[in-house]
Amino acid sequence: MSRTVRINATMDEELVRRIDAYAAERYEDRSTALRQLADFALRELHLRAALEAYRQGRVSLRELASTLGVDVWKAHDLLRAEGVAVAQGAREESRSALDAMIADLHGEGDAADSIG
Repeated sequence: MSRTVRINATMDEELVRRIDAYAAERYEDRSTALRQLADFALRELHLRAALEAYRQGRVSLRELASTLGVDVWKAHDLLRAEGVAVAQGAREESRSALDAMIADLHGEGDAADSIG
């Protein structure tokens, strides 16, 4: 268990009212609400940064999954849910790469016939 540290923060009155409303809706105190909101915000910012890195081609699908602490299929589902193209590049490039990979797996020269 991690050590708890007390902090002091200055916030706009309206923000404090919104935090208090959030806490009241969930039957929590202000401190618990702030911890929940900070944790959620940091996870969301981390997710958004990772998705943007994937969109820009700076990380692979496997790297994205590793960064988010999920398996590749969960990362794939997340990308689809967020409307991010999972297979990047031209369809012809993807098709020829897939054909070549299947040919290598089967020890064949031409796998075009194996993918209907």
